[in-house]
Amino acid sequence: MEFVLIIGIFEAVFLACLIFSQKEKSLSDNILGGFFLLYGLNFVLSYIEFYNRQNGFPFPAFINTAPPFILLHGPALWFYIKSLTDQHFKFRPLYILHFLPFLIMIIEQWIHFYALPVQQRIELVTTETITDFITYKFFVLAIAVSTMGYLYWGLVMVRRYKRKIKTYFSHIENFDLSWLHVLLIAALVIYGVVNSVYIIDFFYPVASFGMLQFLSFTFGAVYIVILGFFGLRQGNLFAMKKINLNLEEAVQPSSVECKKPDKEKQFINSLQKQMKEQKPYLNPDLNIGKLSKELDVTPEYLSRIINTKLNRNFFDFVNRYRVQEFKEQCKQQDNENLTLMGIAYECGFNSKATFNRVFKNLTGTTPGMYYRNVSEN
Repeated sequence: MEFVLIIGIFEAVFLACLIFSQKEKSLSDNILGGFFLLYGLNFVLSYIEFYNRQNGFPFPAFINTAPPFILLHGPALWFYIKSLTDQHFKFRPLYILHFLPFLIMIIEQWIHFYALPVQQRIELVTTETITDFITYKFFVLAIAVSTMGYLYWGLVMVRRYKRKIKTYFSHIENFDLSWLHVLLIAALVIYGVVNSVYIIDFFYPVASFGMLQFLSFTFGAVYIVILGFFGLRQGNLFAMKKINLNLEEAVQPSSVECKKPDKEKQFINSLQKQMKEQKPYLNPDLNIGKLSKELDVTPEYLSRIINTKLNRNFFDFVNRYRVQEFKEQCKQQDNENLTLMGIAYECGFNSKATFNRVFKNLTGTTPGMYYRNVSEN
């Protein structure tokens, strides 16, 4: 356990230093750096507790100081995801409520544990009778609910964000946070198992308190390495890509526009004509800002028309044209020497994964099967 904690401390501090040493840092970067410092502090306190047990408690003031900080992990992760997925994120006073469980646990521990004589605290830990207290069970449940709740909340925010960016971009694989989506699902499974073991231990002894802590911090060390690796690469979408559109309001119908159905029909005809004749979808970097400029309308207006009148988001709207273009190109003899991906790139796709997924969703078959059927006929 000592070795795992030392690795965790090194990882957390190293990742935080990498982030804070960057010249151009976004708000997301600063929050991520703070997240790693928090984990580092938690690992340091846990190491001191481990050292205390192995060496006769030379630092009694640090007994049982690590557990309360676990209640800050969820809020820290939430703030990081919120800063990545909210186009207009800023701190609000109401967000202080995220820290309330941590403060409650600190106050309770101060009254019922930290204020006790040193020898009594040492005895409670060495005999592990501390695990018999109702407050111990309560806080284990609180930590489980907090951990699982914030992970699931983060998963919901990432999924909602993915739907939002589809209203603006025709390609999203570079900043759709798929890595975070997978990480959150994996963390839900892993921490679900860990928390279940803690709760089962209430009724049927599974392992010693020290072993349970070792299990938790081992997963924690692996977790921050993965989060740090991908988090450093991610940056901030809204800092990297200037989005001249309020993603939250882009799909909301305008009361003024709803009163002009004839104007909307004319615009839809112009839009479809533009797509068929000018083929702007062949540009792999096409987004709703660029297309709206070609049509001389605001991005908000174009987005609302596509979402509320054509019942699609921008991502699906554009890629339907790309798929249709691919079908047409497959029939051209001039393209016989091109690979399937070569044709796909010519049609505006810039990712094999996106091309295969979109094509399968729209046609029910794979590009390869479609091409073989066309060739045979």
